[in-house]
Parts: sequence; C-alpha cells; structure tokens
Amino acid sequence: FPPARRHIARASRVSNEGLDMASALCDEIKANALRGDSEQYDLAGFSPAWLKDLVDGCLGQTLPAKTYVACKFIIGGGKKTRAKYDPDMLKHLSEALRGAGLEEDRGASACEQCQGMYKYQHDTDKDLKYLHVFPRVSVVRAGDDGASAADAGGVEDRSPEMQCVSCSFEEFRDLVAMNVPSFSQKRALLKRMKVMTAALEQLEQMLVEQKSLTEQEQEMYDAMVDVSDKVEYLNKELEKMVAKGRLTKGEQKQMMDDFAKKMEELDVMSAAAEAEGKVKRRDALLAKKDEIADKANAVAECKPIVYTVAHEKEMNDLRAEIAALSKLENSGKLLKGDDLSKLAKKPRLEERLAQLEGEDKGWFEDECRDVLFTPSAVKKAPAKKKAAASGAGGGGWLVTAAKKSGSARPAGGAKAAGPANPFALLGDD
Repeated sequence: FPPARRHIARASRVSNEGLDMASALCDEIKANALRGDSEQYDLAGFSPAWLKDLVDGCLGQTLPAKTYVACKFIIGGGKKTRAKYDPDMLKHLSEALRGAGLEEDRGASACEQCQGMYKYQHDTDKDLKYLHVFPRVSVVRAGDDGASAADAGGVEDRSPEMQCVSCSFEEFRDLVAMNVPSFSQKRALLKRMKVMTAALEQLEQMLVEQKSLTEQEQEMYDAMVDVSDKVEYLNKELEKMVAKGRLTKGEQKQMMDDFAKKMEELDVMSAAAEAEGKVKRRDALLAKKDEIADKANAVAECKPIVYTVAHEKEMNDLRAEIAALSKLENSGKLLKGDDLSKLAKKPRLEERLAQLEGEDKGWFEDECRDVLFTPSAVKKAPAKKKAAASGAGGGGWLVTAAKKSGSARPAGGAKAAGPANPFALLGDD
C-alpha cells in the first residue's frame, strides 16, 4: 500500500457549530482511504465515547478506497506524553473494534486477507504506543472500462517484492517473519528487492536529470519506502541464519557450490594478476580466496536442519490411492460394483489432496522446494496461484536437526569458528 507520509492528523476541539473530533477524524480517514493513503493519526484527548463514535462512523464500516489501507493510531506513550491519553484507551478502542466485528491479529498488514483486523504495537525507540487498524474496504474501480486499480498495474501490483517495498519498515519485518522463514526464501526475496532497488535508483536518476516520469513510474516511485534499510535488514537476517547453522542440506550444498564458483573466479583473477606482474593484487586475491574457504568450512561444519511438510504422510497416502484409482479407471475393463464404489471416492480424495497441497507455507516455496524439503515432500507440489500478503509463513513446517552433516568440507582452508558474513561473499547472485 502507499507509504505512510508521516502526516499526523491531530483532531482539535471545535466549536458547537462545527463537527466534533470523532466526526472530523472519520471524514479525514475516509478521504485518505479514497486516495489510497495509509496515514498516522493522534488520538490525544479522545474520550471512550469519541472512540466509539470513531469506530461506528468509520472503522467499523466498509470504506470505499483506492487500495487496502492501514490507519495507525497513536494511543499512548511514555512519561512525556502519557498525560495526553486515556490510560485505558487501548482497552476502550479494542472493545469498540471487536464490537464492530474486527479481530486482533499481530501479523496483520494492509492487504486483502487482513481486512477487518487490528494489532497493537509499542515502539520503544519512540516511546509511543500504536494501534494499527486495517478497515474493510471496497476497492474503487477506475476508468469506464471497469478495470480496477489492481488490474491497471502500477503500485497495485501485489507481488511479494512490491508489498515489501511499499509497506512500513515495521510491517516489512512482520512480512519477512511470516512469509520467508527459511534461508533460501529470504535469499529469493533479497534478489527481488535488489531489482526493486535498481529500479528506484533509475527513477531517481531520471528525476535528477529532470526527465518526466510516466504516471505508473511516479506511482511506483511514491510507493517505495525505506528500500535500502529493508535490503540491509534482509542481509543481516541471512547472516544470522548462517551463523546459527539454520540451513538445510540443500541450502548448504547450494552455498558450497557458490563458494566453490567464487574461489575458481579468484584463481583465474590471481593467475592473471601474477602474469601481469601485479604481486599485491595477486596476494590480495589469494587472501580473499582463503577467507572464502574458511567461511565454506564453517558452513560445512554446521549440522543441517530439516523442514518437513505438515500432513506429508497423509498427502503421500492420498497420492498413492488416487494413482491406484486412476489406473483402475483407465484399465479399459468392465468395472464391477466394488470397483465403482472405490472410484466414487476419487473426487473426495482429490479435493482433500488439493486442500492440503494448497495450504500456503510462505513465499517462493515452489522456487526453493528442492533445497528446502526431503525428496518425499517434494513430490507433485502444485504451483501457487499468487502469494498472499500474510500466509501461514511456514507455520506448517516441522524443523528437526539432521543426524549428520550434509556437505563435505572443501579442499584447502582451515576450520573456522563461525562465519562473520558468508552471504555477503556470494555477491549479488
């Protein structure tokens, strides 16, 4: 969704002839939603009755909006600000929201699946307390051809990377935790985020050169929030996973192959430097190779973890039973009553299998499946139709420690205590 613009809508007391605080704020929230703006609002001075009016007049309704929006309400703070707010504001506002049918979800964000949800946040850095509300919306159609804003392209692209670059940093961390739990999924997201970073840099260069942006380019530029900080956060999360050995056997092998490729490149570069008589460059390249070898040794020493798919046994049993029924169905033989009874169960079995296979485990699972799961779990996984903003996030996975290390130590290089930043050595690839 479009970025919060750090705008704080402060409701002020008005005369008896004017609108009251709640009504004025309702009008502003509705106007912002219609523009597709997710804003921050300060509820200093709001009484419980006004909070109830705010929910009844706006947050509990279905709002016409350009896209899915978030309303970030300041409801309290530390010593310097707490006197401005009702100490029980969280309780009163939450009760009013629940009374209007909204539900609390700590992983909610501004997306289709999270309409009608809210979550509490205490920002210890700013010493402020927030309640994020994601109202139900009816996305306004644009143009006479009936195409919605989402169909028109631009910032309404709900791909994982677009969701990540256009949300707040706090929501980005939630999206990462929920939707890319594994190393390979985080790495897949990082690659896409780097593409978005390059696109942002290109747009910024066009503005520096005083070139006009198209409407779609302008919308994309306006939507991007804290992209470099998000890329840095992803890099650090990858470093932590490597340092803690949170890699599957397939991920370890993938990293070892990347390390080996990098060392081969350094061998070629150092040989060229030696041939040119550039001794210092050669020595620097060889030192870099030794460093990578140490990192590779450290990765190889870690015991790989194992992700298994929830309901894996049931899915394999269903596949076997469906295959047997399909063979019977296509046998060309005259089927008897028992056989027909068995075949009558096939649609229900296929429906159950589709239900289990369709459970969302996170973004890029199909792309990363070969390095994430055991061979039995890799069978016949259906392609995801579209990544959701807040899926199960790997909640169906079971993680165990493998009994043996899955990767051999590369030749050369001493055993290292632990990788400082092995992922950074892989480059952009």
